[in-house]
Amino acid sequence: MPEDWIRFYLYKGPSFVGSERGFEEADYAVFGVPFDSTASYRPGSRFAPLALRNASEYLEFPREDEIRLADLGDLPLTNDVNVMLDRVGRVVDEIVGAGKVPVILGGEHTLTLSSASKIDKNVALVVFDAHLDMRDEYMDTKVNHATWLRRLIESKDLEKVLVLGARAFIDEELAFAEDLGVEVVTSLEIETNFNSVKKKISDVLSNFSGVYLSLDIDVLDPGFAPGVSNPEPGGISPIKFFELVRVVSAIGLKGLDVVEVNPVFDNGGASANAVYAVYAALLASTTSS
Repeated sequence: MPEDWIRFYLYKGPSFVGSERGFEEADYAVFGVPFDSTASYRPGSRFAPLALRNASEYLEFPREDEIRLADLGDLPLTNDVNVMLDRVGRVVDEIVGAGKVPVILGGEHTLTLSSASKIDKNVALVVFDAHLDMRDEYMDTKVNHATWLRRLIESKDLEKVLVLGARAFIDEELAFAEDLGVEVVTSLEIETNFNSVKKKISDVLSNFSGVYLSLDIDVLDPGFAPGVSNPEPGGISPIKFFELVRVVSAIGLKGLDVVEVNPVFDNGGASANAVYAVYAALLASTTSS
């Protein structure tokens, strides 16, 4: 091709895990959602899609070529949460309609309200998060990063919801989770009874044909990942996190998002852990299918 010199000499910017595949030849389609307009403590996760791409280009991944991935770019910037949710839903519909798995780089966790609403029957929703995100209202609004999971459960009949690594929530959220049958595994349980938790998760998910996996990086202890929007002490370690991600993803991914990395406060740890978790998920899903 006459334009080969362009690719030989020039670098157009980072893509996630260095992928240069086109959409048609990919199994997974990545897009970014640079949105943090409902942030309540530390804004800045809108910068994460680029930071995650940068980190992914400097990490080494064994068997990376087995993951057939295309990076489609980012959604346009907006401050309107409803506009963001609509755009996420439209892009996810296009990706799923083409027979591919969406992989979303957030941005704040509110985006999952739209992407996870596309879950098919017999697909479980698994959320790694320090928080339950099941408040009825927060900071005078009904749709934000602290309420999205409640809104999703209210609007869609989900067959199974697991929240892993939780440790920061109010009584209202825990009561809602118990009433609706949401299974909550705390960070303390993971750290002190890891093998039994691992088996429990595997047993619960074995009845499903796939999972939608949402990775809020504040599930990790801030000592490992300080660069998140809402850090909470008492989190899990990266090694346990990655192993549980593999267990969940081996069921077969139907969708994935990674959220709440905040480059403004990051020393590189949050971004690196987030990228590696996505890589572990994609590889586990790819090799199990």
